[in-house]
Amino acid sequence: MKKSTKIIIAISAVAAVTAALAAISKYFCDYAMGTGKKSFRINDSLDSKDNEYKNTLHERRNNYREWFLNLSEDVYLLTNDGVKVHALLAEQEERTHRYVIICHGYKNTSDDMGYQAYNFYNMGYNVLAPDGRASGRTAGKHIGMGWLERRDLAGYVNFIIAKDNHAEIVLYGVSMGAAEVMMAAGEKLPDNVKAIVEDCGYTSVWDEFAVQFRRIFKIPHMPLLGVVSAYSKAVHGFGFKEASAVKALKKCKLPILMIHGTEDNFVPYEMLGRLYDAAAGEKEKLVIEGAGHLQSDIIAPEIYWSSIEEFISKYVR
Repeated sequence: MKKSTKIIIAISAVAAVTAALAAISKYFCDYAMGTGKKSFRINDSLDSKDNEYKNTLHERRNNYREWFLNLSEDVYLLTNDGVKVHALLAEQEERTHRYVIICHGYKNTSDDMGYQAYNFYNMGYNVLAPDGRASGRTAGKHIGMGWLERRDLAGYVNFIIAKDNHAEIVLYGVSMGAAEVMMAAGEKLPDNVKAIVEDCGYTSVWDEFAVQFRRIFKIPHMPLLGVVSAYSKAVHGFGFKEASAVKALKKCKLPILMIHGTEDNFVPYEMLGRLYDAAAGEKEKLVIEGAGHLQSDIIAPEIYWSSIEEFISKYVR
């Protein structure tokens, strides 16, 4: 075989492999971060007890959605990178400087947070609930797994301060929203932000996707996840390792309450230890025995909400 022919075959093989890897990477990013119906499922197999929790979660969202929508007004902002973002704002009838920003979980929306909004509202807080990227009425074709949203969250903080320069702000998030508030803590936030509460957030996008590779696709995450991460960096603007709550918390001196269930296999309970060790400021943790993902406030609602209120009351007047 002529040398030139071998070179052509080699180039063709490289091109074919490159095209295949790009196609696989696009499929995974669309699957994990796209707006379609495909997504990671919190529970692949549910027993009767898990089904009960799942039904409770859905019923609660439905029951409090209308309350939240009727009480709130729409807020639209334009981010520095030109994305139109949306949030719901429910303000107290009597003026207060207390605010909480509540961030929803993976492939949910702001109006799914009606139950959480109800609880914080009853504590006397004005409640702002953003839609993450490509969620609800916020623009975009792919969600940012908390990393892109972290700077949007800083924009909402500035929006609140522009309304009320005496505002005292708490950041609260569940699942992906929990990762978002922790990642935002690595940014330079105004002194108006007083505390953070996170419920079952992940250590990094890399770590969470590695878990899902094993759970959903039943394959080792390396070396393919590295290729997918590089694709995401080129196309979506971030690699999975840089999107790290652990790294952000090391730069954060804000007080933080971390909540996690011991039976969480979607965002493994073991991640809590790494996050807690990384936090540089005052920190507390609430561990709910037997709780799976997003189940802590279903299994132990009184402990859950009383612990949050007690914690944030130390830092908000």
